[in-house]
Amino acid sequence: MPVVTREYDPKHDFHRVMAFLRDSFTESGNLHNWLPPKFESNHAIIAEGIRLWEDVGRVEPKIVAAATPEDRFLYSIQMDPGYAHLEDEVVGWIVDHCTSQKASVEDRRISVLALEGNPMREAALREHGFERREVYGILRLRDLDTPIPDFRPPEGYTIRTARPDEDFERIAAAIRLVFGHGDWFTRDILDQISKASFYREELDLVAIAPNGDIASFCTFRVDPQSRVAELEPMGTLPKYRRMGLAKAIIAEGFRRLSEYSPTLLYIGGAANTPEANRLYEVTGFTEKYYYHFWRREK
Repeated sequence: MPVVTREYDPKHDFHRVMAFLRDSFTESGNLHNWLPPKFESNHAIIAEGIRLWEDVGRVEPKIVAAATPEDRFLYSIQMDPGYAHLEDEVVGWIVDHCTSQKASVEDRRISVLALEGNPMREAALREHGFERREVYGILRLRDLDTPIPDFRPPEGYTIRTARPDEDFERIAAAIRLVFGHGDWFTRDILDQISKASFYREELDLVAIAPNGDIASFCTFRVDPQSRVAELEPMGTLPKYRRMGLAKAIIAEGFRRLSEYSPTLLYIGGAANTPEANRLYEVTGFTEKYYYHFWRREK
């Protein structure tokens, strides 16, 4: 199997990488790769740092692995299970690439995010001097046969579809407040998200307080081909917490999402706080797997 490695070309490779990620999940149920909504959401931002591995010894060349940056000196690995022998090569490329980009002695740390339960990846990381460290986040799954709970908003509150002209500016402000994003997160980002193939207007929800405030928000993203669905983002403003709004808006999302017959429903990188864990458990996201930082200090 002659495999070559090269830089990612957004114009020619976006749909091919999306097909690679879809096939990886639909053929094997592999959860160690990004699922399609995450790549679509992030590819334009990270395009310059993506590296591909391609099997060119086929009638139709096939992308079989990718190194995708989550941040500076922080990578994730996407791998066709049939090409797992490339794990060592991909990790080696990440080390060499990040080392070549270092600007000072303060840039010593290189990190890779890995979902637990991948022995070949973990062996390759150890071979290159990485050690498993703290939890980065949690992949949570909801059994699609689990009944939808009948959670409803408190009296005086309503849940409805987000309206771009009326709500996107306010949702962006709410996201900045809830997640601590800086001024860079504006309504322009929400406008871009609304143009993605995974975006469904009726699955972009807000909970409205009696005074007209946006009190809570959530979006369910559905990849149109694989029907993989992601809950991202979801948050409640601090002054409106502990009122049952998060449970109610998620349950309403479940009811609307059922029309799309999803094949998987997940939260990628779910928060690991007592409050978040209680919310996910009570809404049925009970199956969970941990993402860990793997770090190399030099």
